[in-house]
Order: sequence, then C-alpha cells, then structure tokens
Amino acid sequence: MKIIIDGRMLYWTGVGRYTKALLENLEQLDKRNEYLVLVRKADWKLWEPKSGNFMRMEVNIDPYTFAEQLRLPRLLEELGPDLVHFTVPNAGVFYLGKKVVTVHDLTLLDFDTSRGTGLKKWLRGLKRLPFRLVLWANTRTATAVVTPTVYVKEQLVRRFGVAGGKIHVTPLAADPLLGKSEPIEKLGVGKDFLLYWGNYYPYKNVGSTLDALKLLSVKWPNLQLVLAGKPDYFQEQLTARAKEMGMGEQVKFLGFVSDGELVSLCKAAALLVLPSLSEGFGLQGLEAMPHGVPVLAANASCLPEVYGEAAVYFDPHDPKDQAEKIDDLLRNDELREKLVRAGYDRVKMYSWERTARRTLAAYRNALGLKPEA
Repeated sequence: MKIIIDGRMLYWTGVGRYTKALLENLEQLDKRNEYLVLVRKADWKLWEPKSGNFMRMEVNIDPYTFAEQLRLPRLLEELGPDLVHFTVPNAGVFYLGKKVVTVHDLTLLDFDTSRGTGLKKWLRGLKRLPFRLVLWANTRTATAVVTPTVYVKEQLVRRFGVAGGKIHVTPLAADPLLGKSEPIEKLGVGKDFLLYWGNYYPYKNVGSTLDALKLLSVKWPNLQLVLAGKPDYFQEQLTARAKEMGMGEQVKFLGFVSDGELVSLCKAAALLVLPSLSEGFGLQGLEAMPHGVPVLAANASCLPEVYGEAAVYFDPHDPKDQAEKIDDLLRNDELREKLVRAGYDRVKMYSWERTARRTLAAYRNALGLKPEA
C-alpha cells in the first residue's frame, strides 16, 4: 500500500515531535508499505528517511492557509495514495479519499489564546470558528481518527458525533530530558521551590498557582515558584500580576533554560505543579517523573488518565484546594517518595514504539485489512 503522511508541521513543537517520533518508529516496524512524507523546504533537515520504503517530497503549502484546503487535496489526488494520514485535524478537508486524522486536543475550541485587547483580540479569536468547522468536517469524513487519550476520544464522540468505533486511542510517549545536569546556582533559585515549565497561555492556569502560593506565604515564607519557558505576552501579564500581589521575590521567571538545567531543576524541586485546564496528553509530567520530582496536577481533562496514581490532583478552579495539596505534600515525605516511585513505573507504560504500533493498526483498519496477529 502507498501511504502518505503529512509532515508539513515538523517545525511545530508538539506536533513536530509527535510526527518525527511516529516516522522513526514506523520505519522500524513497517518494511512492507510504501510511505511518502510531505515536507516543506524549510523543514527538510528536520527528518531524513532511513528506510528504503520511506521517501520525502517537498510540498511548500503552509498550515492554516487557503492553499492547504484547495491545492493540497488536488495534489493528493494526483499522487493517488491508498491512504493519507493528516497529523493535525485542520488539513485537507476537501480530500475525499481514505484518510486518518489525528486530533491531539480541543483546547483551541474552548480557550482563547489570542493576544492583546479589544477589537484586535476579538478578531484574532475568530480563528476558532473556521477551525471548528474544519475539525468537524475532517473527523466526519475521516476513515479513521487517532487521539492520544480516551478523554479526547470521548470529547469527539459527545461534542462532534464522531462514531466511537472509528476512533483509535494511541497514547504518546515522553522523550527523556537529554543533557547532563548543569549547575543552577546562577539561576538564582532558592532551596525550596515549586517548578513549572511550559508556555503561559491562559488555559495553562498558572495564575491559580500564584494565588495558591500567596495563600501559603504565611506557612512557607521562603517557598518559591520557579517557572521556565519562553517569555511572551502572557508571561509579561503574569509577571505584572506577581508584582501587584507583592510576590516579586517568591516568583522566579527563568525564561529559556537548557535541557541540562531543566534536569537539575527537576532534581532539586520540591514539586512539579501542572495547573492546566486543558491538555490532550500532558507530556511535562511524564518527562519530569524519571528525574524524581513528585507531580501535583489539575484534576482536569486527560491528566488523571495519563498520570494515574503517579500524581496528586487538585481542583484547578480553587486556589485554596491547590494550596492545601501543596502544603500536604511538602509536609509528607512518605507521600512524596511514594509518588516518585509511582512515577518511575508510570513512565514505563508509554513508548513511541507503542504509539506507532497502534497507528499502524489504525491504518490497517482504514484500509479494510485484518489486524495483524
């Protein structure tokens, strides 16, 4: 069979990691089918085929463009594949051949990530409407749909009427934080700190942890919240909020840190706090667990499904509950050690090879082939 995989998003952080890991593992698992991977010229060096049945094709059609909806389907029809895998749900809605569509999450539908205020913010927020329509159309016309969690699957069934039988849950995996531990003294972090890393979109709910830390400041006056992530508009808002709350010394924004520094931060942190209101999988917790940091996460979206008993959960809408859970964990060495041990075991449940095997099963189902023994 000739299978086309849409790799035009290799430069995206999350989707790019997923696509590259999928390709690398499919190359190891499938030596029979022919694969053609669509790659933009700018991303040509991000992935190189190593198996003889995998090839690249330069396709300079950018995501979220009219060309993606008009030119891409015509190109695919000319190529005549047996199956196309769209690694995001926004591409090629007018392609009517057999296709597998990956839906990572529905966050963009539920939360506004647009910057600024007033009319500019409102206009940017309108992008959610066409995305909703394209997602609805692609999931309804897809031969098979892939999601990283049962949570996302159930959302598609309930909200978009997608037939549950054609949705394949293919959990992701956490890449290890590479790099040798590096000194973090120069970062200016204290002895006792909570750690968060990632972006600062409003749905990440980092402001709730600021509120929780404020509530804890009487009991734990030296406790810091250390945040690592690329500075942006939303981080600037949080920085201003921390100063207004009189917490400038307790909240430390590090900006970008190296992998080695992040490893050292995980080893030194009292807790990793993940207050997000919406995730499709939640890789940060799994990335941190091998480094022995206990995880405290929001009882929201897919996080309890992914972390299981390897995390303690709090109500993300209640800073008091978050503060109480932080306080409990800081006082309970036995519970923290239990979480660390559970984290070591939890990470072993996930692998990119498993992701690829389940994706192959989705391909076979879409092609009308029997499951492999």
